[in-house]
Amino acid sequence: MTIPAAKSRALVLPVCAAMFLVLANPCRPGPVSGPASTLPDLTLPEVRGGSIHLRTLPAQPLLIAFLQTVPDTAGTPSRSQAVFLASMAHQYGPRGLRVAIVDASALTRGPQPSHDAVLNAGYDWQLNFPLLLDQNGQLARVLEVKEVPTTFLIAADGTIVQRWQGLTRPAILTQGIERLLGGPLGQVP
Repeated sequence: MTIPAAKSRALVLPVCAAMFLVLANPCRPGPVSGPASTLPDLTLPEVRGGSIHLRTLPAQPLLIAFLQTVPDTAGTPSRSQAVFLASMAHQYGPRGLRVAIVDASALTRGPQPSHDAVLNAGYDWQLNFPLLLDQNGQLARVLEVKEVPTTFLIAADGTIVQRWQGLTRPAILTQGIERLLGGPLGQVP
């Protein structure tokens, strides 16, 4: 059976587009080269109270992002990234994925937001996962975060398997998460 040329092109173009996305935005689980290949042994305060020891988070796969919570406008990459993270938490939480945000105010020049301003951002963004404070920028320095947003995918053993700088679209996050979890939603690994 011969496929007409028009149908053949119709089949090839989506495949080529998908291959371009994979090659342009690779997501290959495995150790990340650089200053830290595992989540460091630090304790950070949670904006709603208490603190979280980072080494206790990766008992499950973890998606953690450095975002600028203040000033907050609907069009900022950090707010968009927070929406994407909330979606990933909702979709992949039942499969064991945990999500956390680190306020990256320490990375910005200028006045630092108050605790109340960061707390309000967490409520405004309707976060149902931890919003951590990296007040002195120690975690950002260890992980060499230079750009906001920066997002990390971390395996259950604490190994950093993926790092994305800048706004990372849901399809790219999904690709990395599903590789780490062993398959797409609805598929038992």
